[in-house]
Amino acid sequence: MSQDWGTGGASQFTARTYSDVHPAIDPAQFKLSHPFVVCVIGASRGIGTGLATSYAKAGASGLVLASRRISGLEEAAAACQAISPQAEIDVAHCDIASPESVSSLADRVKSRFGRLDVLAINSGFSGPCLTTIGDVDPSTFKQASEVNYFGTFLCAKFFVPLLLASPGGARAFVAVSSMAALIVRGPIANAQYCVSKMAQLKLMEHIHEEYAGQGLVAYSVHPGAVATEQALDTSPNMFVQYLTDSEELCGAFCVWLTAGREERKWLSGRLLSAKWDVEELERRKEEIIQRDLLRTRLAL
Repeated sequence: MSQDWGTGGASQFTARTYSDVHPAIDPAQFKLSHPFVVCVIGASRGIGTGLATSYAKAGASGLVLASRRISGLEEAAAACQAISPQAEIDVAHCDIASPESVSSLADRVKSRFGRLDVLAINSGFSGPCLTTIGDVDPSTFKQASEVNYFGTFLCAKFFVPLLLASPGGARAFVAVSSMAALIVRGPIANAQYCVSKMAQLKLMEHIHEEYAGQGLVAYSVHPGAVATEQALDTSPNMFVQYLTDSEELCGAFCVWLTAGREERKWLSGRLLSAKWDVEELERRKEEIIQRDLLRTRLAL
């Protein structure tokens, strides 16, 4: 996509980009510490299932797969179990916009596994792609805020204590973000989604600033342009041609981020893309830190 819809070229931050899992982030090459427990919220399909199977390939000892839609969770769990027969896998209902539901899930993870290394939030809501605010239904705008922004707050409130209390843990809080947070114009500039994802992005920066001193890492990861059920249902016809990235790409990138926690913690608090060339990203470490890149700020 060569159009400037407000992202300022962020999608092309590295000279080379990928649409599928590549050797540098192949999850099968990583050997996670033991025990290593991962909870994926929004795991019933698409990118969420890709997150779960990626951690199964990397050898996670425990997986908790949660979603508001229970129907796809058993299939996702079966796929993970086939990859890693020794993994302990639990499935659970979770409505990310409900304080009681998120709190209950955190209690369930603690009771079942006694620890948590990675929380990966994939739950998201877009709604119809309407590019004029006057055309947006108020309930749609509210739902996008509740799922994408308020839901992330609830996850931080109830899961960060468990992440921090896990001895020797990865202490990783991961949100599937979107370059849409930066979009302000063009055919997919639907305010309810873009603004709620920007709010989520700023919240992730706050989580990083508040808890980095206690060892927490907070990553916002753009998964690429993936032909998920939601994307196909809500994207304008002209945009469907761009939905060419793999459902597994984001999961593999997140394994790369969290398996090498000490090597990657400098990326905490930043907006990252699963499409980027991680080897170039690492070569630019000093530049990114010195210029404090990949964060939101006001240009003056």
